[in-house]
Amino acid sequence: MAQEKIESLSLQEAIKVLEESVESKPNVEILPLLEAQNRYLATDQICQKSMPSFNSAAMDGFAFSHKAQGELKIKESIFAGDKKEILLKEDECVKIMTGAKVPEGADSLVPFEEIEGGFSNKDSIFVKEQGKIWNNIRKEGEEITKGEILLKAGEELDENALMLLATQGISHVSVYEKLKIGVFASGDELKEPWEVSSSHQIHNSNATMIVSTLKSFGMNASYGGVLKDDKEKISKVLQSPYDVIITSGGASKGEADFMREILQRSATLLIPSIKIRPGKPIMVAKMQNKFIIALPGNPLAGAVLLRFLIVPFLKNLSGARAHFLQSIPIKIYEEFTLKNRMDAMLGIINNEGFKLTQKGKYGSSQTLPLHLSNALAIFGEDFLCGEANKVIQVLPFKLIFGDKKCNFIN
Repeated sequence: MAQEKIESLSLQEAIKVLEESVESKPNVEILPLLEAQNRYLATDQICQKSMPSFNSAAMDGFAFSHKAQGELKIKESIFAGDKKEILLKEDECVKIMTGAKVPEGADSLVPFEEIEGGFSNKDSIFVKEQGKIWNNIRKEGEEITKGEILLKAGEELDENALMLLATQGISHVSVYEKLKIGVFASGDELKEPWEVSSSHQIHNSNATMIVSTLKSFGMNASYGGVLKDDKEKISKVLQSPYDVIITSGGASKGEADFMREILQRSATLLIPSIKIRPGKPIMVAKMQNKFIIALPGNPLAGAVLLRFLIVPFLKNLSGARAHFLQSIPIKIYEEFTLKNRMDAMLGIINNEGFKLTQKGKYGSSQTLPLHLSNALAIFGEDFLCGEANKVIQVLPFKLIFGDKKCNFIN
């Protein structure tokens, strides 16, 4: 019986299909600040309190009017947290400490060490030259003003975003619920790492790779075990209450690979395969309200596609504002040549530039090249020669995301 011809999409077409398939945002929940790390904001956060909320001293020194000159009487000492309300005359100054509120009438500050003749045991200082207005003073609202957007919906709550919210006295935030992701391996030949394998069997490493990769990008996934090559059992698993089901293996058209047959019958096949090496046998389908992602069984191919194609899609599906991959320009360190096709090549980046892992000589079934790499680069069909010192776009394994599209294909 002749095999059915599979119409492959280009990488650009596949990315577009995934973007357009995200039609809604996840449900929303309210969490305490310290439980919301790496979640995505469901609503804009408005600045409730200007930063700083008052004119404050940027360093220890003396504050006075920038118009003042000559001898200035030290009227008072002010420390951070003091509530003193002081009105300075033009011939007066205050001794003030970092973070303290600058009194009315003062708009310039000179550090202790820059005072003419010093100031020890004196009740006045001498200002020889006219000070600059707002010199060494943090003006009220110079960082952000009350009423402005502090954080936008979809922003990830990393440690810096959480700190910003804390400055506003915000203790709880509305965030999108995490995706419920189920991970399954596929193949009768698989044994788990804790099981004994015969010479004709292999240990299941792909599930570990998928779950740990997702975890490194702030996503949780449940491992459901190995799917045996049985249509009924596979169909039943695909009905599980997950938002996303990721399988490893079963995307090709082998005699015992039933995943494609099941998806073609009971789901909308969004991506039948992609014209790229490695990783052509990948499928993405939508079944009711869940997505099914069948990664290639070859570990290197699956890991590469998961990282640069599926992780950005999952971030978008999670409600992330910044879900577009951002590449970085790096020069080629060692010259290489490629064939006339779309290639995703593993590489190593350091202070010397980018070079192919093992000079590009590895197979999609291998795992060691992934460990030896820290980046990958995507090359189009017309990119045939990587000349030394030529600048290319590279995707580090620690992926960078932005809210605008970036063309990372060389």
